[in-house]
Amino acid sequence: MISLLLLFAMLYAACGLALSIVANAVSFTSIQLGGNALFPVLTWGIFPAFLSVILISISEKERKMRSSVGEEIDHWELVFAGCPSLMKYIFWVCFAYAWAIGIVFAILQPHEPNVIWRGASAFWMTFYALGLASVTGAYLRRRARQTP
Repeated sequence: MISLLLLFAMLYAACGLALSIVANAVSFTSIQLGGNALFPVLTWGIFPAFLSVILISISEKERKMRSSVGEEIDHWELVFAGCPSLMKYIFWVCFAYAWAIGIVFAILQPHEPNVIWRGASAFWMTFYALGLASVTGAYLRRRARQTP
């Protein structure tokens, strides 16, 4: 049952990431991204994706605390435990992109038609990529424990 839930969470985060990337790419075109339902859906959708990261890291923290007493815990290691390296790099690229675009927007304060979509989608990509990486790592760890 938990494996099925993790697969659903992976699909959820992957769809959110894909939609965020598409929204970001379209924001650079002349296509007007207006008041459709996609904006609130992707904005509120990051919370379940991020909630999975929190729950998985809490679970890993408890498991690590039982196995090694007194060691300092690296929280990024907990979040990315068992995650493929490519997914870590995707997250860090999305994070760097969102950070850079936030700085650029703060300095330049552009007034383009799709600037809100461009900025928001950069942050959406970061949260969905983090959720996808964390859930994928949890799924792969679970599958490895079940396989003899």
